[in-house]
Amino acid sequence: MKFVKYFCLISVLALGTTACTQKSESAKTAALLNSFSYKITGKTTAADGTQVSLVDHDNKLQQFVKTPVANGQFVLEGELAMAGFYDIQIKGMEAYTLFVEGGSDYDLSENQGKFTLTTSSQNAKDFIQFNANYKQREEEEKNRTANKSQRVRQLESQLPSMAARNDGSYEKAVDEIQRLSGNAAFNPRILYADFILDSTHRSSLVLPYFFKYISLDQTNYKKFDAALLSFNTDLQKHPYFKFAREKVDRVKDFYENMPVFPAISPMNVERDSLNLKDISKAKMLIAAFWRTSNTNSKADIVMLRKKESQLNAMGVRVIYFSLDKDLDKWIKSSKELALGKQSYFLNYNDQATMENDFGIDRTPSYLWINPQTFQILSLSGEDPAMPQFLGKVKEFLTKN
Repeated sequence: MKFVKYFCLISVLALGTTACTQKSESAKTAALLNSFSYKITGKTTAADGTQVSLVDHDNKLQQFVKTPVANGQFVLEGELAMAGFYDIQIKGMEAYTLFVEGGSDYDLSENQGKFTLTTSSQNAKDFIQFNANYKQREEEEKNRTANKSQRVRQLESQLPSMAARNDGSYEKAVDEIQRLSGNAAFNPRILYADFILDSTHRSSLVLPYFFKYISLDQTNYKKFDAALLSFNTDLQKHPYFKFAREKVDRVKDFYENMPVFPAISPMNVERDSLNLKDISKAKMLIAAFWRTSNTNSKADIVMLRKKESQLNAMGVRVIYFSLDKDLDKWIKSSKELALGKQSYFLNYNDQATMENDFGIDRTPSYLWINPQTFQILSLSGEDPAMPQFLGKVKEFLTKN
């Protein structure tokens, strides 16, 4: 009997602890959605009298509070309307970004421009850990790139002697050089996507904020949509989540309710109108948008034009659309680039359609289109100036 009573007592205590924990977590979540009081203490090597301020991370002109350094210390305190990212700006130094929320302690230590934050905020800790991982990966990639460049230089210096030996080493060295030169460098910004897709961050407000750093397209929007659908339900009321939701929904709506390439009426250099039925048997159409005044745009078009015969062999056709305002300058540039009859000048209405329907208002831009249905296959076709361009086109055709 004593054992039964003891067991019951333990069970009641356990249930009570669980209920208290759940209530505590619920209270923390609710606090992230309301205005709150904060206090940030700090130590710095800046001279006494130096101004320290708290500013909005995304709007540097919005300052909330400022205070002078006294005896190497400072205190920032007040009330904020929203939990989120803010910057501590010590005059003369690079700003330090942190996540500020209510009910958490913040103690910042600065030493010759290097900052260390001690905090009880889990959101702030998530951001600190992310930054540490980012810097580590950035350094690793920097070293890897340096080693790769050194290896390429070493091989290139040995090519003459290898060629003289005629033992096959020359060909092997050339293959290695091409492989090393063709490997794209890792972009640390991919770590933002990794953070978002990590299920352990479903209650971290850092997750929806990071959506501002990622690019969404037809290949990935469903993954990021799933990440938002599984995000903490209560925190979905926060402005960061609403921003992320809207960003995904715009792309999702576009691809799931994809507009077809519109019936536009541009003319080519010979004053002929566009007739897309002429290319209806092609496997894919690349619509290349360029502008005479844009040097990068013209350079890309030159590269695309050089690769056009190889694209044609794959069943891909190219049409060049100009976003120029000056008809005479377009005609002159079009002839200089030898774009031929497939170069078209978009009138004002056609340019407005491209911008409103597909967001094309800058050059160079590329749409990949199904010439049978005129469905948009890709809003952001590959850059023709990149070495892997033809390989990417071939891969895309295989998948689609």
